[in-house]
Amino acid sequence: MNFRTVDSGRGVGWIGDGWNLVKGQLGAWILLVIVYLVIEIVLQIIPFVGGLVAALISPGLVAGMFLAARYSDEGKTVDLNLLFQPLMEARTRGPLLTLGAMAIVFSILITLVILAMIGGAAGSASLAENASSMDAEAMLMSSMMGMGLGGLLLILILVAVYSMAMWFAAPLVLFAGVAPIEAMKLSFKAVLTNWLPVLVFGLIVIVLGLVASIPLLLGWLLLMPVLFAAMYVSYKEVFDVPEEDAVVIEQPGMASSVMKM
Repeated sequence: MNFRTVDSGRGVGWIGDGWNLVKGQLGAWILLVIVYLVIEIVLQIIPFVGGLVAALISPGLVAGMFLAARYSDEGKTVDLNLLFQPLMEARTRGPLLTLGAMAIVFSILITLVILAMIGGAAGSASLAENASSMDAEAMLMSSMMGMGLGGLLLILILVAVYSMAMWFAAPLVLFAGVAPIEAMKLSFKAVLTNWLPVLVFGLIVIVLGLVASIPLLLGWLLLMPVLFAAMYVSYKEVFDVPEEDAVVIEQPGMASSVMKM
């Protein structure tokens, strides 16, 4: 499957294009976001199984947002049914639930890393008790700093890899019929290749997120539709590469290189 590299400036352009997609049916988009958030919040507060179910169906709901963005892009009416359609269709339900299962595996992995960090720090403290008072303090501080920074770095790397793998995974499953694991691999490669526009996009999202949080987080009801639509635009630009254009593509505002998988 082909994917394109785009200029760093597209990280800004995705936001603007996302707004252009949602502004015509803003009420419908806000309703989608409200229902999406209610489902996620309600599931998270259910003991034991709620969080697992939320993680399992989350890629399917995200795929519903991408589907709504495609409807907006094609001038079609956006409605609430689109949010659930990818999970209702047999073709996409299984692969999207598989992506959700991968999210659960990732959560378990992060938990194990954190537990290992805690266990390592506790072990260092026990060893320090057997040394002299001055040496014990130095050993404990050194081991805690080493374990803390090393563990934090490992967690950040794992989160980054997972985020890159999931960025385009849901739309690849939904629109291109790519198998879940292959979709995650393709997504990782595409984000790694387009790391600069993705970084620009991420920095802008951080700033916009801070602004959206000021009015009692209500700004997120407007920001989230734009972000979902912007991610759809990024998918469309990076992956919707016609076969005949697989060698050279020249479009305004885009780099002309395309990778063929």
